[in-house]
Amino acid sequence: MSIFGSQSNRRQPPVADTDGVTARRHRPDYVLVLCIAMLLAVGLVVIYSVSPAISARLVGDVDPNHFMYRQMIFLLLGFSVFAVTSYLPLKYWRVLQKYILWFAIGSFFLLLVPFFSINYGGATRWVSIGPFNYQPAELLKFGLVFAMALFFARRIKDRTLDTAATMKAFLIIFVAVSLEIVILQKDMGTMIPIAAILLAMLFLSGISSKRFLAIVAVIAIGGALAIAGAGHRRARVFTFLNPDADKSGSGYHINQALIAVGSGGVVGKGLGRSVQAYGYLPEAANDSIVAIMAEKFGFIGMLVIFAIYGVLLFRLILLTERAPNVYLRLVSGGIFAWMSVQAFVNIGAMLGIMPLTGVTLPLLSFGGTSLIFTLAALGVAFNISRYTRLGDVQNEEQTDTSSARRRGLGRPRYAA
Repeated sequence: MSIFGSQSNRRQPPVADTDGVTARRHRPDYVLVLCIAMLLAVGLVVIYSVSPAISARLVGDVDPNHFMYRQMIFLLLGFSVFAVTSYLPLKYWRVLQKYILWFAIGSFFLLLVPFFSINYGGATRWVSIGPFNYQPAELLKFGLVFAMALFFARRIKDRTLDTAATMKAFLIIFVAVSLEIVILQKDMGTMIPIAAILLAMLFLSGISSKRFLAIVAVIAIGGALAIAGAGHRRARVFTFLNPDADKSGSGYHINQALIAVGSGGVVGKGLGRSVQAYGYLPEAANDSIVAIMAEKFGFIGMLVIFAIYGVLLFRLILLTERAPNVYLRLVSGGIFAWMSVQAFVNIGAMLGIMPLTGVTLPLLSFGGTSLIFTLAALGVAFNISRYTRLGDVQNEEQTDTSSARRRGLGRPRYAA
C-alpha cells in the first residue's frame, strides 16, 4: 500500500494551488485530532469542577453547572465547525476569506456603538446582538490566515516578494490591523497572536533576513510606543516587573495565580479541592485556567498537559513542512503561530514570566467565539494533513542545493 492510502482514496482529485504543486488525498493526521480531543476533555472536566464556585458569584438563582452547560454548547458548535472546515475543499477558502474579513471589519465598527459593544476589563472586545455575543478579533485572526497566505503566495509566484512595494503593503496591513485591535478595541493582548500570525507567514514566505529584521524592528518600536502611550498598559508592565508592590491592588491577579500554581505542589489538590476558584482568583475558567489546573493537577499533571500541547504543536510544524504547496504551507504556518503564541502568552502570564494580557488558552479556556474559531482553524489544518508530501519533501531535501531547505520549515525562496 502506498503512503497515499487505499485505492478509493487514490481516486480523489489532487490539490493544486498557487505554485502548481499537486498532491493526492491520503490518510489524515489522526494524532492531531487525538491531541485536540484530549485537551478539550481536560478543559471540560476542569470547567465542570469550578462551575459551582464561579456560578455562586452570579446574581440570581443560577444552576451550579451553568458554566459547564454553556461550555458543552460551545463544544457542540465547535465540533460542527471543525467537521465543516475539515472537509470543505481547500480552494474555497480563497473566496471565503474576503467575506470573513469584511464581516470582521464591519463588526469592529459595531464596537463604536455603545448599544452593540461590551466593555470589560478596560477593553471593548465583544459585539452583542440580541442574545448573541462574539469577538470580532477571532474572526479577524481566522480570515487573516487565508488572506495573508494568498497575499504572499501570489507574490512568490510573480517573483515580487522581496521588494519594497510588498514590504510597504505588508506594513500598511499590519498598521491597519493594529489600529483596529490596539486603538479601537484597546486590546494589546489580542494583538500579540495576530502579530505572530503575520510575522510567521512573512518569515515562511522566504523574505530576506535583512527585510524581515527591519520589519520586526519597526513593529517592536511601534509596540513599545503603544505601551508607553497608554496608562493601563504601563501599569501592567510595572506590575509584571514588581508584582509585590501592590498585592491587594494591581498585583492581586498575578499573586493569586502564583498562589494557585504553588499550592498545587507535585501531584495537585484534586478536582474537588480547589480554593482559588472560590472568589480569590479572577477569571478562573477563562484567562486563569492554567493556574486552576496547576492547583488541581500539580506539577506532574501540568507536565502531561503541556506534553499533549507539545505534540499538537509538533504535528502542526510537520504539517507546515510537508504541506503540498506554498499557499497551504503558509496557512498551516499561520495556524501554528496562532496556537503556539497564544498558548505561550496565556501560560507565561499565569507563571509570572509575562505581563497579564487577557487572552484565553486555546482548547482549554471557557469561551465561545475563541473556542469555535480555534476549532475551525484546526479543522483546516486537519484537512491539509490529507495532502501532505512526506515522500516529496524527503526527495527535495536530498536533491535541492538551494538555501531554502536549510533555513527551517522549508521556507520557499522563489522571489527574485
